[in-house]
Amino acid sequence: MATHTTPKIDAFLEQLFAAPTAGMPRVFDPWNAVSTDDVAPAAVQGRRERLRLHLCAPAPRLLLIGEAPGYQGTRVTGCPFTSEALLLEQGVPRIGKVSDRLTSRRLPWREPSSTIVWRALREEGLADCTILWGAFPWHPYGPTSLSNRAPNETEKAIGMVLLRTLVCALPTVTVVAVGNVAADSLQKLGMKADKIRHPSNGGARAFRAGLALLAKQC
Repeated sequence: MATHTTPKIDAFLEQLFAAPTAGMPRVFDPWNAVSTDDVAPAAVQGRRERLRLHLCAPAPRLLLIGEAPGYQGTRVTGCPFTSEALLLEQGVPRIGKVSDRLTSRRLPWREPSSTIVWRALREEGLADCTILWGAFPWHPYGPTSLSNRAPNETEKAIGMVLLRTLVCALPTVTVVAVGNVAADSLQKLGMKADKIRHPSNGGARAFRAGLALLAKQC
């Protein structure tokens, strides 16, 4: 299993961790900010390390771009399309099955989309060679920090800067938009990418079907 990132991924992480998110309203930065249910101060460093491990794919073939982190998922774990429960119970490639929690919540956070995504990736034999990211990489929330909202146009423009850096750091991968927000961001960057259905809001079957077609192509 790879344990080291490439220089380009290191540069990407440096750019991400230095991003000026503190002044962005109703946005939580999992890799710099402490949440009310965090096991502080270990949570921030734990999320950074889990993201680093996720990006250590030795031979990545697929880069799936979603919309944005949710309050039950990346906000807690630091890794796109994962949840605390998923990492504790099953684990994902490179991060593995973890034993330490980053939150003080009595029950581990669960996030339906992450379970659907990783189950489908395993079924199609793509789990080990896939990297996941978000068009807007930080958690945009609504009335409370434990809620989700769609990123606005200004936020998506900020996210596109990092998205471009990540795609350029992975020149050999097939880039795929998971949902409309990601597709729009990639189009504005002038990057050609297929689009598949996001698994949320009843889209699980269509997502699996789209991923199955991708598996035959890459």
